[in-house]
Amino acid sequence: MIRNRKLSHTYVIPLIIFLGLILDGIIMNVFSSQLIDGNYVLVPRLMMVLLIVLSLLFPKQPLFFYAFIFGVIYDSYYVGVVGIYTAGIVSCIYLLKRSQKYVQLTPLVLLLLYFLSLSYIEIFSFTTYTILSLVDMSFFRFLITRLAPTLLLNTFFLVFTYLPLRKLSDWMYR
Repeated sequence: MIRNRKLSHTYVIPLIIFLGLILDGIIMNVFSSQLIDGNYVLVPRLMMVLLIVLSLLFPKQPLFFYAFIFGVIYDSYYVGVVGIYTAGIVSCIYLLKRSQKYVQLTPLVLLLLYFLSLSYIEIFSFTTYTILSLVDMSFFRFLITRLAPTLLLNTFFLVFTYLPLRKLSDWMYR
């Protein structure tokens, strides 16, 4: 029996991203007392981690489209201000796609691009919120209380999602 792997691309990748979107909310609701401390805020960004890794492992997929659609859903469902994370995620995926021509993807390079990408999205959203006067926090405090813990938590997600996504990529592009 011959499988149509091209057809699988159409459904598998958006399904994985959607699962990440749902798990973001579930993780935050179930573990909110552990994730939000008086000093630190750990924000699960599983959907963004998945988008970053998928954009690197699946170079031929229309991830700009998925980033836009899921960014709008993320903004409307979790944030309330539509456009902030959408713009951040889409521009991040664009920059990742542009950088792929110049780097050879190894696990270490993927980790570096992940840190840069997630930091970019978080700093982009923080800057936008600051400009709109929706947040009153110094940049240094943001780095210490929000960005560093968020990167740490989401690196944990990256470690557990990389290998299955890599195997999926190998299977689809075999």
